[in-house]
Amino acid sequence: MKPGQTGRRDLRFDDIVFVYHLRDERQIDWHGRRHAHGEGEFEFHYFISGEGNFKNGPVIWSIKPGSLHLTPPGCVHQILATNLRKPITYFAILFNAEGDDELAGLLPRLVSAMSQPFDIGTSHRFFFSDLLERHASGQEDLMEASRHSFMAFLYGLLSGTPSTYGAPENAHVEKAIAIMQASIEADLDLDSLCGRLGLSREHFVRLFSQRMRMPPMRYYARLKVEAARAMLSSTNLSVSAISEKLSYASQFGFSRAFKGIVGLSPSEYRARCLQKADFK
Repeated sequence: MKPGQTGRRDLRFDDIVFVYHLRDERQIDWHGRRHAHGEGEFEFHYFISGEGNFKNGPVIWSIKPGSLHLTPPGCVHQILATNLRKPITYFAILFNAEGDDELAGLLPRLVSAMSQPFDIGTSHRFFFSDLLERHASGQEDLMEASRHSFMAFLYGLLSGTPSTYGAPENAHVEKAIAIMQASIEADLDLDSLCGRLGLSREHFVRLFSQRMRMPPMRYYARLKVEAARAMLSSTNLSVSAISEKLSYASQFGFSRAFKGIVGLSPSEYRARCLQKADFK
């Protein structure tokens, strides 16, 4: 290699998906199939909520919120939904390491370190959501940014500090996030949330904003939009039905909130997902 040159960087995301509440029979059949990926293909499964098991090679792990599993090439794996009253919500990232010298150097260490799943906390959901959004944008600069942030995440895993999205250390913030996640299909307001936590509005907002880098109700709004994105891309529910399911006051309010975060209307987002699916 000549001076000044670096190794090839060809990290490629083959697929990034978000599955919200795995309970539809067709979804369960698809996501619960036994399968393995080809040479050079690795996959992360990041479980956010729900009950079930994840078979990764010869080992079956109980799904725990905040757990991150790495599946190497050729390893047969399967998601087993065992309690439909507590449906599984998760991200999956399928990435290809062939041709990337830097990544090739990291992966043997990562596979060795992750013989057991890592507990990284459920607040990493927005790191994975950002990856998905940038990957799906089709904009080269954003896609390149996602590659860099992913590499930083991998180095963080090896160092024991995955990223600033890590599990909240403050018990009040952790409890608040759990309440929000359980209330995605409800209409949770700040006063009722503070009441359940036994904290004043001012104190809680300060605690939450310091830890999560955004106010609590903005975080809750993002959780709702994150669920809406999954429904738009993987179900046949109408925009109106999704709006109602997520307890928005009106379809207009839902569309405005969705566009404010995603940059597209719900209908535009669904059309883009369908267009991408047609090319697969």
